[in-house]
Amino acid sequence: MSAIETDLNPDAFVGLSFPLKVGSNYDFQMTKTVLEQSVHNLRNLLLTYPGERVAQPTFGCKLRDLLFEPINEDLQVRVEEEIRRSVSEFLPYINIIDIDLFDNNSDENQLLVTIKFTTSLSPDEIQETTVSATTSY
Repeated sequence: MSAIETDLNPDAFVGLSFPLKVGSNYDFQMTKTVLEQSVHNLRNLLLTYPGERVAQPTFGCKLRDLLFEPINEDLQVRVEEEIRRSVSEFLPYINIIDIDLFDNNSDENQLLVTIKFTTSLSPDEIQETTVSATTSY
């Protein structure tokens, strides 16, 4: 079954929704479309630090390393480079259009990153997600 057929089939599910939640049948909540699943996959990649995932020690993104850096144009460039590197390696079907970085005035150790992207399966549909990278110290 192709990705488009899966998206159109009301009885088919693509993957797990993150964070894990209880679904309607007391199982895990699932995603219904490839685009919806790609948002969850992207957030999972960006919020996973390399070494955290069992059996995939290189999976993840080093956004946490950039939390204590001064917020300036150099930080924007470094965040974009890290995100693009991680996405190209682990989620090559995602095409990033734009990355915006915001500081959170209420928390000095938090980066808010908004990413606009498309997927190779749905190049005309632009999706947007915001990820909050925060220190756990």
